[in-house]
Amino acid sequence: MASVKETPLLLSFLDNLAPANDSSMPSQELIDACHEIQRNRLDENGNTDSRYITPVVSAMKRTELVEKLPEFVCGTDDVFKLSLKRMSERLGRYTMIFRDEPDSSESTLRGMSSCEQLVYLHHLDFHAVGIPQKRYLDSIRLCLENDEVFTDRVIQASLDYMSGKNLEGESLPLAYMRTIILTCSKHESLHSWICHVLLPRLVEGKVYADKRQWEGWMRCAKMLENTRDNGVSSLDAIKKLPAEQLKLYRAKYPQQ
Repeated sequence: MASVKETPLLLSFLDNLAPANDSSMPSQELIDACHEIQRNRLDENGNTDSRYITPVVSAMKRTELVEKLPEFVCGTDDVFKLSLKRMSERLGRYTMIFRDEPDSSESTLRGMSSCEQLVYLHHLDFHAVGIPQKRYLDSIRLCLENDEVFTDRVIQASLDYMSGKNLEGESLPLAYMRTIILTCSKHESLHSWICHVLLPRLVEGKVYADKRQWEGWMRCAKMLENTRDNGVSSLDAIKKLPAEQLKLYRAKYPQQ
């Protein structure tokens, strides 16, 4: 019944209906009502507005949030960042953890931790859902810039999880090496871990088999190769490359 001009009032009303404390979740009745309001209040282009479900995302199943993630990514930067904040607001102790689903046919995990958000954003199939690649990359950049929430340890946990899955046969997402390069520039605290754990692990996972990821790996290794004065260098990781790839690396980046 609310008019377009009354939308801010409606959103405030929905927000105030959601419990503010960690001990109680928004009811399923409220979750269903927010979804119904969203379905019935499409914009002029027929698109849904994620603001109507933001108040209850902390109580939604993680599987549902993964399906809704493209909607949040397509929103404005402020709406996108608020939705991520609300997804994780009841998961403080899981901030740096990617929770495994229990051994059951039905998902029971609710909300989405900061670590999980980065993982799912990286794996977002933006082509399939019609999101421009630039917006996909920008959504990850917005997270990395918010270092009060996405701290160096949260980023480390998400990169670690994705690299572990890569060793199990899962492909690295498009933005993976880009995120590592941005992290190198922003978080010196992670240089040692990147040099001694992450880069060698990616070699073990044959990162050089993917041209885009291989280019990113070489660029990252080069960034950290000559930082030995700071007690950290990627040289040991570079030496772990197979002979052919080491030759390619040195052809591109001669040793100084």
